[in-house]
Amino acid sequence: MTFNRQLSRPLLRNLLYLGLFLLPLSLDLINPNRDRIEFSLFGSTFVLVFLLTAWFEHVVVLNRFLDRQQYVQTGLGSILALFFFVGVRYLVEQQLTRLLFGSVNYDPTDLTASYYLSDNRYYALASVGLGVLFKLIEDWIVLQQERRALVSEKTTAELAFLKSQINPHFLFNTLNNIYALAYTKSDAAPGAILKLSELMRYMLYESTGGPGGDASPPQKVILSREIEYLRNLVDLETLRVPNAQVQFVVDGNTDLYRIEPMLLISLVENAFKHGNLTDPNHPLVIRLSVRQGQLQAEVTNKKGHHQKDATGGIGLPNVRRRLALLYPNRHQLHIHEDAQTFVCRLEISL
Repeated sequence: MTFNRQLSRPLLRNLLYLGLFLLPLSLDLINPNRDRIEFSLFGSTFVLVFLLTAWFEHVVVLNRFLDRQQYVQTGLGSILALFFFVGVRYLVEQQLTRLLFGSVNYDPTDLTASYYLSDNRYYALASVGLGVLFKLIEDWIVLQQERRALVSEKTTAELAFLKSQINPHFLFNTLNNIYALAYTKSDAAPGAILKLSELMRYMLYESTGGPGGDASPPQKVILSREIEYLRNLVDLETLRVPNAQVQFVVDGNTDLYRIEPMLLISLVENAFKHGNLTDPNHPLVIRLSVRQGQLQAEVTNKKGHHQKDATGGIGLPNVRRRLALLYPNRHQLHIHEDAQTFVCRLEISL
């Protein structure tokens, strides 16, 4: 990609100068007030020398010396560009056109060097100024491209870091659950390991950009697949809490939309980790509804009064940051809690 960009920038720059040279001729051709095409020899040569000098100042002087902070060479090069305009114009309009067309722009009988320099100084300054202007424009465009690339790379790296937090956090909790089942010699332990294997397969292969779980940008997944992942998560968590009361309600066609992967896991994990799920009168309720590209997810649980583990939680702060990066101005996350109930409500424009 870098090699192609290095090739394309000079090409586009040269096409710009060529287009500016051809612009006056093009406007002449489409002028409705002209009944015939008129060609101005010295008008064309002047535009050619004018743009050639601007190109010389822009590319040869500023891009070569100013970008390397060689200010003395830049100043000398700009002075040389002024004489470049005068010298090239004299060669083209007083020598080349005389040989090719038998015509010159200035009458050579009384033409002196001082007069020619004086008559062309403003044109030379304007031409060099145009080169400086094009240099400023090019640098501004490059700066904006680099800034956008840096922001994109920073966002991708931050998302990768946030997602990497989810996997160890989830794996740590789940392995603790399986350890508890194995410690009590529960018959549910093999099923829990199988569920964990399915979840890990989804996390490693389906919710990443590359087929091998590489570092390429993550791709959106079908919403129904993400919901299936949540159901497996709930099944795995209920193995640890066999009397858990869970209602999982899905409304709408979830096959029509895509979502950033592993975005809802922390909402459900938070409920299992900190909620009281064994009260039949206050079950854990997970409601997912999608209508016209709007996803509404609501997780309601009764508050638990057991002591929190020492590791704390990274779930909800992680969700907030990922939403800010993935769905800026396209989501709302509301947390409501009272003495008994904790409600997390999320709305996303898919």
